[in-house]
Amino acid sequence: MQTSLHLLRLIALMLVFAGSLSAPLANEPKERRVALVVGNAAYRAAPALPNPGNDAQDMAAALRAVGFDVIEGRDLDRRAMGEALGRFARAADGADAALVFYAGHGLQFRGENFLLPVDAAPSDEFAIPYETTRVADVIDALQNAKGIRILILDACRNNPLADRIASSGRSRDSSIGRGLARMAQSTGMVVAYATQANDVAADGTGRNSPFSAAMLEHLSEPGLEIGQMFRRVAVSVNQRTKGRQTPELSLSLLGDFYFNRSETDLQAWTKVRESTDAPALHGFLDRFPKSYLADAARARIDTIERAQREETLRRQLAGYEEERRRAAQAAETARQAEAQRLAAEKAERDRLAAAQAETRRKAEEEAGRQQAEQRRRLDQRLAELEAENRKVQAELAARAEEQARRARDDRERESQARERDRLSAAQSDRLKAAEADANRQKQEEERRIAARLATLEEENRRASAELAERFKAEAAIRQAVERDRARLVTQLEAERRRAAEELQRVEREAAAAAGRENAAAGAPVQVAGLPSDGSAAPVARPSVQLDLAALTKTINLELGRVGCYRGKPEGDWSSRPTSRAVQEFARLARVSPPDAPSAEFLDLLKRQTGRICPLSCSSRQVERNGACVAKACPRGQRLDADGDCVAPKPKRVAQPVEPRQKPRAPAPRAGRCFSFNGQSFCE
Repeated sequence: MQTSLHLLRLIALMLVFAGSLSAPLANEPKERRVALVVGNAAYRAAPALPNPGNDAQDMAAALRAVGFDVIEGRDLDRRAMGEALGRFARAADGADAALVFYAGHGLQFRGENFLLPVDAAPSDEFAIPYETTRVADVIDALQNAKGIRILILDACRNNPLADRIASSGRSRDSSIGRGLARMAQSTGMVVAYATQANDVAADGTGRNSPFSAAMLEHLSEPGLEIGQMFRRVAVSVNQRTKGRQTPELSLSLLGDFYFNRSETDLQAWTKVRESTDAPALHGFLDRFPKSYLADAARARIDTIERAQREETLRRQLAGYEEERRRAAQAAETARQAEAQRLAAEKAERDRLAAAQAETRRKAEEEAGRQQAEQRRRLDQRLAELEAENRKVQAELAARAEEQARRARDDRERESQARERDRLSAAQSDRLKAAEADANRQKQEEERRIAARLATLEEENRRASAELAERFKAEAAIRQAVERDRARLVTQLEAERRRAAEELQRVEREAAAAAGRENAAAGAPVQVAGLPSDGSAAPVARPSVQLDLAALTKTINLELGRVGCYRGKPEGDWSSRPTSRAVQEFARLARVSPPDAPSAEFLDLLKRQTGRICPLSCSSRQVERNGACVAKACPRGQRLDADGDCVAPKPKRVAQPVEPRQKPRAPAPRAGRCFSFNGQSFCE
């Protein structure tokens, strides 16, 4: 009970102390604070910066913690920066404090500062005002606030875009400056740069830049005036960079401003230094662990806790004496009560012994009767169970027999199915072999015919040359050529008929072999008939191959939709583009690649809602809206083989050369021409 009262008193004292600490803050007037925080890192025309995104995220959280309503944006293009600046201008109207923090690339042009959106890619000085955001526009938005206006620029980084413009040869030497330019002071305005004007700041190697890290370290310190805070930030940045970077501050205020309006350690210590409440002093240490008053608070806590321990010991000794007196009195009272209890227990034991003897006798009689009745019931139940067991055994035997019969039937059906599959596979192999042999013989015959035609063409050229030399004997040569042509036509027709007959013979043998296999397996075989003109006709393939080809094309279309297949859909599952696309999709989707096209694999592809395989662009292309498009170069430049925009080399003026007079070819002599089997022959 005493411990509970002590805890209640401690809780009450802690509540009083907490109320005393929060009272000054509750009485302070509510200020309206707004902030715009922008971090641009993923530049499209320049290498990405390592930490502006982290700087903006951490700074937004720190400003919210000290009472700012934050409009946050990261990796904004020019339009998005304009929209965010418009929202901030409306929110800052009449605010007590307005702040803009920017981390990313910036540059100065003709003495004016500009902030670069992520889509900015100015190729010369004329594009700078139209592809960037003016710092002057940011200051105009800050002017809407009625109280303090703060502009923090962590934008003095090494800018490859500015270097590119300065080295392009199309800008004046004084147009593009190093770092940011110093701006004119305005009453009620605070402007903080990450480094001195016309200098370059470091990105750092940690999560934040050196300037942003120092800001985050000192921003939340209670009771720290803004000028003092920025001076501490400058010292921290100078120490972190070993003197290579020193922030610059432009401050024109008529009053004081505190980011963290909480009381200082000295103000809190004046309230608790005379207190005898250890929890209140512990609360001071929790709030200000690094304060120079922390040692005094710990000494005060040690004194209070030592006094409390001494008081607790005195109370414990007094309690022990009181408990010993009460224990002696209780022992005497207990001895007397024990004697009375023993006498009463002896009388009660005698009475209970007589009652137990009578109860035992009646219980033995009842137990004997119940045992006889239970034995009779058990015998009856055993007989019933025996009958049920015999019935169940008979049912189990019948079921076992039925299952054995079904198992025999299943094994017989599986054996028949395997035999059918084997015969079907053998038949398919024989058909494929016969088709391949027929195609081979047909190709060989076509090669022989092509060779013969080439020979005929050579003979025709020689005959034409001889005709030109022996113009006087034109009539005799023409008759000889007519005779040769008729003879050649006759030979070609004979060879073609022999080739067709040979092909028909091979197809008949293949059809007869397939028919014998089907007759053995009990399934009909269909062989495509030959055309009536005697030309060779391909052997009919099974229809399942046509279905698999169509399914393969559909799968290729779905693979192309998810970005894994490139090219025209084809029906060959074993082709290299199809195999590569299936393997890549299976690897990225974490599934096993199928050995053959299937409806299940097609359904899996159709369930994919977006791109699975990453887009791979060449060095001369860039990714835009999920597709590879050619890079665009500024006017006057071209794209080289490595994907870089370079100026074209000056062309050499070639000396004019007198064209040589080509000898005129002799005019072709008139003669007769004719066509045979797709070839032209002239006399």
